[in-house]
Amino acid sequence: MLEISKDFTGAWERFERIQTLRLLEQTHEWEWTRGRTDLFAFLIPIADDALCDYIAHIAEDIDGIPGVDPYPQRYWHATIKVVGFLADEANREDEVTLADVERMAEQARPALEGCPPFDLQLGQVNAFLEVVFVEVEDGGHIRAMNTCLLESVPGLQRTPVDAEAFLPHVSIARFASNEGLDQIKSSLRRLRALHRSGPGVRVESVSFIRAHLAREAPTFDLLAEYPLRG
Repeated sequence: MLEISKDFTGAWERFERIQTLRLLEQTHEWEWTRGRTDLFAFLIPIADDALCDYIAHIAEDIDGIPGVDPYPQRYWHATIKVVGFLADEANREDEVTLADVERMAEQARPALEGCPPFDLQLGQVNAFLEVVFVEVEDGGHIRAMNTCLLESVPGLQRTPVDAEAFLPHVSIARFASNEGLDQIKSSLRRLRALHRSGPGVRVESVSFIRAHLAREAPTFDLLAEYPLRG
Protein backbone atom coordinates (compact mmCIF):
# COMPACT_ATOMS: atom_id res chain seq x y z
CA MET A 1 0.00 0.00 0.00
CA LEU A 2 1.37 3.41 -0.98
CA GLU A 3 2.21 5.55 2.04
CA ILE A 4 1.22 9.16 1.36
CA SER A 5 2.67 12.08 3.32
CA LYS A 6 0.27 15.01 3.57
CA ASP A 7 2.78 17.45 5.09
CA PHE A 8 6.51 18.07 4.84
CA THR A 9 7.21 16.78 8.35
CA GLY A 10 5.62 13.47 7.45
CA ALA A 11 7.61 13.29 4.21
CA TRP A 12 10.88 13.82 6.07
CA GLU A 13 10.05 11.29 8.78
CA ARG A 14 9.20 8.74 6.10
CA PHE A 15 12.50 9.39 4.30
CA GLU A 16 14.42 8.94 7.54
CA ARG A 17 12.83 5.47 7.94
CA ILE A 18 13.38 4.09 4.45
CA GLN A 19 16.06 1.56 3.58
CA THR A 20 15.52 1.48 -0.20
CA LEU A 21 15.08 4.36 -2.63
CA ARG A 22 12.85 4.58 -5.71
CA LEU A 23 15.47 4.74 -8.42
CA LEU A 24 15.63 6.63 -11.71
CA GLU A 25 14.43 3.64 -13.71
CA GLN A 26 11.07 3.84 -11.93
CA THR A 27 10.42 7.55 -12.52
CA HIS A 28 8.67 9.60 -15.21
CA GLU A 29 11.97 10.53 -16.83
CA TRP A 30 12.72 6.89 -17.63
CA GLU A 31 9.49 6.34 -19.58
CA TRP A 32 11.36 7.15 -22.82
CA THR A 33 12.94 3.68 -22.59
CA ARG A 34 9.41 2.24 -22.83
CA GLY A 35 8.54 4.34 -25.86
CA ARG A 36 6.76 7.21 -24.08
CA THR A 37 8.77 10.31 -24.89
CA ASP A 38 6.56 13.31 -24.11
CA LEU A 39 4.81 14.37 -20.89
CA PHE A 40 2.47 17.34 -20.37
CA ALA A 41 2.11 19.34 -17.15
CA PHE A 42 1.00 22.59 -15.56
CA LEU A 43 3.85 24.11 -13.55
CA ILE A 44 5.65 27.18 -12.22
CA PRO A 45 9.18 27.64 -13.61
CA ILE A 46 11.83 28.60 -11.07
CA ALA A 47 13.91 31.32 -12.75
CA ASP A 48 14.27 34.08 -10.14
CA ASP A 49 17.96 34.68 -9.36
CA ALA A 50 17.58 34.60 -5.58
CA LEU A 51 15.59 31.36 -5.66
CA CYS A 52 18.07 29.75 -8.05
CA ASP A 53 21.05 30.78 -5.89
CA TYR A 54 19.42 29.24 -2.83
CA ILE A 55 18.71 25.96 -4.63
CA ALA A 56 22.16 25.87 -6.24
CA HIS A 57 23.85 26.17 -2.85
CA ILE A 58 21.96 23.12 -1.60
CA ALA A 59 22.45 21.17 -4.84
CA GLU A 60 26.21 21.75 -4.76
CA ASP A 61 26.39 20.31 -1.25
CA ILE A 62 24.86 16.97 -2.28
CA ASP A 63 26.51 16.74 -5.71
CA GLY A 64 29.06 13.93 -5.68
CA ILE A 65 27.22 11.71 -3.20
CA PRO A 66 27.08 8.22 -4.77
CA GLY A 67 23.73 7.54 -6.41
CA VAL A 68 22.58 11.17 -6.29
CA ASP A 69 21.99 12.73 -9.73
CA PRO A 70 21.33 16.52 -9.50
CA TYR A 71 18.93 18.13 -11.97
CA PRO A 72 20.23 21.06 -14.05
CA GLN A 73 18.93 24.54 -13.25
CA ARG A 74 16.84 24.64 -16.45
CA TYR A 75 14.69 21.83 -15.00
CA TRP A 76 13.80 23.49 -11.69
CA HIS A 77 10.07 24.04 -11.32
CA ALA A 78 7.12 23.58 -9.00
CA THR A 79 4.58 21.21 -10.53
CA ILE A 80 0.89 22.10 -10.28
CA LYS A 81 -0.59 19.09 -12.11
CA VAL A 82 0.79 16.37 -14.36
CA VAL A 83 -1.54 15.81 -17.32
CA GLY A 84 -0.16 12.64 -18.92
CA PHE A 85 2.05 11.02 -21.53
CA LEU A 86 1.47 11.64 -25.23
CA ALA A 87 -0.02 8.71 -27.17
CA ASP A 88 -1.66 8.28 -30.58
CA GLU A 89 -4.48 6.56 -28.71
CA ALA A 90 -4.94 7.01 -24.96
CA ASN A 91 -5.19 3.39 -23.85
CA ARG A 92 -3.93 3.96 -20.29
CA GLU A 93 -5.17 6.31 -17.57
CA ASP A 94 -1.92 8.31 -17.70
CA GLU A 95 -1.98 8.85 -21.48
CA VAL A 96 -3.43 11.72 -23.54
CA THR A 97 -3.73 12.46 -27.25
CA LEU A 98 -2.86 15.78 -28.87
CA ALA A 99 -6.60 16.48 -29.12
CA ASP A 100 -6.92 15.85 -25.36
CA VAL A 101 -4.02 18.21 -24.68
CA GLU A 102 -5.52 21.03 -26.76
CA ARG A 103 -8.90 20.61 -25.07
CA MET A 104 -7.47 20.49 -21.56
CA ALA A 105 -5.26 23.52 -22.17
CA GLU A 106 -8.32 25.60 -23.03
CA GLN A 107 -10.56 24.15 -20.32
CA ALA A 108 -7.90 24.99 -17.75
CA ARG A 109 -7.73 28.65 -18.74
CA PRO A 110 -10.74 30.05 -16.83
CA ALA A 111 -9.89 27.92 -13.79
CA LEU A 112 -6.28 29.09 -13.59
CA GLU A 113 -6.85 32.70 -14.63
CA GLY A 114 -9.47 32.93 -11.89
CA CYS A 115 -6.79 32.20 -9.29
CA PRO A 116 -5.06 35.13 -7.54
CA PRO A 117 -1.34 35.93 -7.67
CA PHE A 118 0.49 34.71 -4.57
CA ASP A 119 3.81 34.70 -2.77
CA LEU A 120 6.00 31.61 -3.05
CA GLN A 121 8.83 31.04 -0.58
CA LEU A 122 11.38 28.26 -0.58
CA GLY A 123 11.82 26.29 2.62
CA GLN A 124 13.97 23.42 3.86
CA VAL A 125 15.49 20.67 1.79
CA ASN A 126 13.60 17.36 2.05
CA ALA A 127 13.21 14.11 0.11
CA PHE A 128 10.69 11.68 -1.28
CA LEU A 129 11.59 8.10 -2.17
CA GLU A 130 12.67 9.16 -5.67
CA VAL A 131 13.96 12.76 -5.39
CA VAL A 132 15.63 15.34 -3.18
CA PHE A 133 13.50 18.49 -3.16
CA VAL A 134 13.17 21.95 -1.66
CA GLU A 135 9.90 22.62 0.14
CA VAL A 136 7.60 25.34 -1.21
CA GLU A 137 5.59 27.50 1.17
CA ASP A 138 2.76 29.24 -0.68
CA GLY A 139 -0.22 29.55 1.64
CA GLY A 140 -1.98 26.62 -0.03
CA HIS A 141 -2.34 28.27 -3.46
CA ILE A 142 -0.63 25.55 -5.54
CA ARG A 143 -2.63 22.79 -3.85
CA ALA A 144 -5.79 24.82 -4.50
CA MET A 145 -4.89 25.14 -8.20
CA ASN A 146 -4.23 21.40 -8.38
CA THR A 147 -7.68 20.73 -6.92
CA CYS A 148 -9.31 23.35 -9.15
CA LEU A 149 -7.88 21.72 -12.28
CA LEU A 150 -9.15 18.30 -11.21
CA GLU A 151 -12.63 19.76 -10.73
CA SER A 152 -12.63 21.89 -13.91
CA VAL A 153 -10.95 19.77 -16.58
CA PRO A 154 -12.86 16.60 -17.55
CA GLY A 155 -10.68 13.55 -18.04
CA LEU A 156 -7.74 14.87 -16.03
CA GLN A 157 -6.35 11.92 -14.11
CA ARG A 158 -6.48 12.10 -10.31
CA THR A 159 -3.56 10.39 -8.54
CA PRO A 160 -3.03 9.53 -4.85
CA VAL A 161 -0.71 12.56 -4.44
CA ASP A 162 -3.20 15.12 -5.80
CA ALA A 163 -5.62 17.46 -4.01
CA GLU A 164 -5.42 17.24 -0.20
CA ALA A 165 -2.26 15.09 -0.44
CA PHE A 166 -0.45 17.45 -2.82
CA LEU A 167 2.85 18.86 -1.51
CA PRO A 168 4.31 21.70 -3.63
CA HIS A 169 8.06 21.32 -4.08
CA VAL A 170 11.04 21.85 -6.38
CA SER A 171 12.89 18.62 -7.23
CA ILE A 172 16.65 19.17 -7.31
CA ALA A 173 18.13 15.63 -7.62
CA ARG A 174 17.05 12.09 -8.41
CA PHE A 175 18.40 8.75 -7.20
CA ALA A 176 20.36 6.41 -9.47
CA SER A 177 21.31 3.86 -6.79
CA ASN A 178 21.03 3.11 -3.07
CA GLU A 179 24.79 3.37 -2.60
CA GLY A 180 24.80 6.78 -0.92
CA LEU A 181 21.57 6.50 1.09
CA ASP A 182 23.20 6.89 4.52
CA GLN A 183 25.33 9.78 3.28
CA ILE A 184 22.42 11.63 1.68
CA LYS A 185 20.38 11.29 4.87
CA SER A 186 23.26 12.72 6.90
CA SER A 187 23.80 15.59 4.46
CA LEU A 188 20.11 16.48 4.34
CA ARG A 189 19.88 16.51 8.15
CA ARG A 190 22.73 19.02 8.27
CA LEU A 191 21.28 21.15 5.47
CA ARG A 192 17.85 21.18 7.10
CA ALA A 193 19.43 22.59 10.27
CA LEU A 194 21.43 25.20 8.34
CA HIS A 195 18.74 26.41 5.93
CA ARG A 196 15.28 26.60 7.44
CA SER A 197 13.84 29.09 4.96
CA GLY A 198 14.85 30.71 1.71
CA PRO A 199 13.92 33.65 -0.52
CA GLY A 200 10.50 34.29 -2.00
CA VAL A 201 8.95 35.54 -5.22
CA ARG A 202 5.58 36.78 -6.40
CA VAL A 203 3.90 34.28 -8.74
CA GLU A 204 1.72 36.02 -11.33
CA SER A 205 1.36 33.30 -13.98
CA VAL A 206 1.63 29.56 -14.49
CA SER A 207 2.79 27.57 -17.51
CA PHE A 208 1.56 24.58 -19.50
CA ILE A 209 4.50 22.64 -20.91
CA ARG A 210 5.47 19.66 -23.03
CA ALA A 211 8.42 17.80 -21.53
CA HIS A 212 10.67 15.82 -23.85
CA LEU A 213 11.99 12.86 -21.87
CA ALA A 214 15.60 11.70 -22.18
CA ARG A 215 18.38 9.96 -20.28
CA GLU A 216 19.34 13.40 -19.03
CA ALA A 217 16.77 15.68 -17.41
CA PRO A 218 13.72 16.48 -19.60
CA THR A 219 13.62 19.66 -21.65
CA PHE A 220 10.49 21.81 -21.76
CA ASP A 221 8.51 23.50 -24.53
CA LEU A 222 6.11 26.21 -23.37
CA LEU A 223 2.65 25.57 -24.84
CA ALA A 224 0.56 28.13 -22.95
CA GLU A 225 0.81 30.66 -20.16
CA TYR A 226 -1.99 31.64 -17.80
CA PRO A 227 -1.89 35.00 -15.99
CA LEU A 228 -3.35 34.83 -12.49
CA ARG A 229 -6.10 37.45 -12.42
CA GLY A 230 -8.32 36.42 -9.50
